[in-house]
Amino acid sequence: MKNRPLSVTTTLVLILVNALFWIAFGVIVAANAHPGLPDLPLIKEITAFLAFTTTGILLVLFVFLGKHNRIAYFLGLGLFVAISLLILLDDFGWTDLVVLVINIIPPILLIKDRTWYLQAGSSAVD
Repeated sequence: MKNRPLSVTTTLVLILVNALFWIAFGVIVAANAHPGLPDLPLIKEITAFLAFTTTGILLVLFVFLGKHNRIAYFLGLGLFVAISLLILLDDFGWTDLVVLVINIIPPILLIKDRTWYLQAGSSAVD
């Protein structure tokens, strides 16, 4: 499997889109422009920090998934499942639905293409 399947490229693009959403959310929270958060500065700081951390993790996953990294594959699955569960357990609106869809598609595609990601001996980006 030397060629990268279209669904793998789609997964990687969705990971970048997801990272873009998280960094935008972090900037909105850090700029104190999110009306739904409590006025407690500590909560806003923690929320912004977690958003930026999630962005960093997604970018690292993007790089390592493109290199067939086994650990990144399983961490990516776990991260997307955890984020999806957290979205479902919170108040649910139309924006949550959009973010949920963006978070559900990558693990489905990761599972579909697991043989590509878990190839032994592949270390270069195809």
